[in-house]
Amino acid sequence: MIRKALLGCVAVAAVSLALPVQAATNLVLNGDFELGNTAFSSDYAYSVDTTPPAVYDVDDDPNDGHPAFTSFGDHTSGAGKMMIVNGSEVPGQRVWYQNNVSVTANTTYFFWAWIASAHPTSPAQLKFSINGTEIGSTFMAPATTGNWQKFYTPWNSGANTTADIALVNQNTDFSGNDFALDDLGLSTSVPEPATWAMMIIGFGGVGSVLRRQRRSHLLQVA
Repeated sequence: MIRKALLGCVAVAAVSLALPVQAATNLVLNGDFELGNTAFSSDYAYSVDTTPPAVYDVDDDPNDGHPAFTSFGDHTSGAGKMMIVNGSEVPGQRVWYQNNVSVTANTTYFFWAWIASAHPTSPAQLKFSINGTEIGSTFMAPATTGNWQKFYTPWNSGANTTADIALVNQNTDFSGNDFALDDLGLSTSVPEPATWAMMIIGFGGVGSVLRRQRRSHLLQVA
């Protein structure tokens, strides 16, 4: 009976794994930059030449616009587009922003971004901002170039029904301070790969129990 019950659990788990997972809607438009330089704004200037400070480009390789930038692929697919930034010397400028995002009042959202350094010197230091208020801790781009890392912070909408969301660079160094952004998002959930890993570990645990039950049954028969 125990074995049948456990087999039933495995069957249910397998069916659950096969079902599509409903992800919360990402409210950021063109967060993966595959539509190019559209659906967002910046206090920086748009330029295919990213050698001056306070400029950005949307391209598939940081090295295309600056010979000192490392050549690497985007986070989404490795072959798509990303926002490539040469940091500003002026503090408080918004690297990226999107205004008038519709949100539900009294709801917790998560604001996230993937960031990689294009040059190893003086990595960028960014902060999330919503409705003109910086939220969460300052996060630093990895010192190793081309290494994508995800950062996110929660935000409760309170009485707000719209949100002006932004990324602000705290680093004002002229030398270095060069980075790429990709796969930005604002949603009521942040799906993590670790969730799937825990599910797989759980299935392994069920299998282990079944094996022990089978060995115990064989010993009793013997």
